[in-house]
Amino acid sequence: MFSKPEMFRIWFDDERVVSKLLKIRNEFESPEHINSGYNTAPSRRIMQICSKYEKITDGLNIALDIGLVTIRRECSMFNSWIERLESLS
Repeated sequence: MFSKPEMFRIWFDDERVVSKLLKIRNEFESPEHINSGYNTAPSRRIMQICSKYEKITDGLNIALDIGLVTIRRECSMFNSWIERLESLS
């Protein structure tokens, strides 16, 4: 979700949500560095900012809107994992 927080604009009509998510994203080297513990996991941070956020349904829809290309570009460890899977075929 933190690969492109701007995508929350499509699903939640609240610019403050996007602003707060961008602030969090900009505090870290990459989205993968945001998960520093149980209470600071990305989904918990999002739910604290956006009470209407449903991790399963909204998370899936927003991730689809962000797209795999962007997520891979922003998350190098995830991209490496995908590359390993791709090399198996």
